[in-house]
Amino acid sequence: MPYGMYLSAAGAHVQSHRLEVLSHNLANINTPAFKPSLAILQARHNKAIEDGDVSPGSGQLPDTGGGVRIQPSETQFGVGPMEATGGKTDFAINDPNAFFVVRRGDEQLLTRAGAFQFNATGLLTTPAGDPVLGIDNNPIQIDPSRPYQVHSDGTIQQEGARLMLMLTRPQDLAELTREGGNMFRTEGQLDEVPPTERKVVSGHIEKSAVNPTTAMMELIEASRVYESNLRMIQHQDQAYGNLIGRVLRE
Repeated sequence: MPYGMYLSAAGAHVQSHRLEVLSHNLANINTPAFKPSLAILQARHNKAIEDGDVSPGSGQLPDTGGGVRIQPSETQFGVGPMEATGGKTDFAINDPNAFFVVRRGDEQLLTRAGAFQFNATGLLTTPAGDPVLGIDNNPIQIDPSRPYQVHSDGTIQQEGARLMLMLTRPQDLAELTREGGNMFRTEGQLDEVPPTERKVVSGHIEKSAVNPTTAMMELIEASRVYESNLRMIQHQDQAYGNLIGRVLRE
């Protein structure tokens, strides 16, 4: 493949990947506590330099750019806008590094989406039915036939019992992997948030951290760059075709 067409094809490929990431972000603008992904693109050297045949900065013909490559996407962990709901069991965390803990099957998952609810048996769950864990590492359970109160710090009180949602901080956010729209799992170390640092806000939920205007502008930009690379491929293909035709006629 001619070198110019290779560069344009690589450019179209990475922009196609970027479009997928941005489209996924936009599709989750209404997902509570959703964290957007950032597409990472990296400039690369010419293949001759990557193979060690030529040194960077040598000034030789192969000492040119090699296009771009795709790097693993990164999750942007920022606090999304807080929305007041008035729901007794809606909770938000005003701390970008803290997460609620829920149980799904035999594993624990992390989430910042605090739109919880008590089911018919008095078990606090996510909308998907996953039990929400308390600081004793057990699901939060109340007597559904008796009244309960929720304090401003997210403590649930029923008669003499005080139940606190478990809050944890991963030691390294980079070790979190997505498990659905707003759920994460990690194999890394977790630290329990100390009582004095709990920033739970009851009666609120955290909205998606995706900025619709910015995401749409980036989507348009990526689409135009993608189309420009395709036009360059077509232009170069036509130019090489004309050149080959002239050579054959002569």
